[in-house]
Amino acid sequence: MKTLKIIISTIALALVFGGCAYNFIVPEPTVNPDDPNAAEVSFSAEIVPIFASKCTGCHTTGKQLPDLTSDNAFSSLNSSRYVNKSTPASSLIYTKATGNHSATFTSAEAAKVLLWINQGAKNN
Repeated sequence: MKTLKIIISTIALALVFGGCAYNFIVPEPTVNPDDPNAAEVSFSAEIVPIFASKCTGCHTTGKQLPDLTSDNAFSSLNSSRYVNKSTPASSLIYTKATGNHSATFTSAEAAKVLLWINQGAKNN
């Protein structure tokens, strides 16, 4: 009887402690969009993937403007309508996707887009 209690207690403890799982969420690194010493943001390597994951469901060729597909994103954004280099924080590509829009950027993505505009919105 004592052996049975020990076995049941061991199994119960194993189930209790074995059921604990830790899923650590690593925070996404956020850049400071106002840092003049920040590494240069690559449009093709860092900005286009944000558009591909968040925006191209609607913003594709023949649908909603601007066309944010990888081949057309820069030429579609290369106007004062979407990118305002004199006041980057008022750029439509930044304000729309950080406000009340169907596809919103995370804070890290928004900071990266704003940094890219602050750095001159280059096609690199």
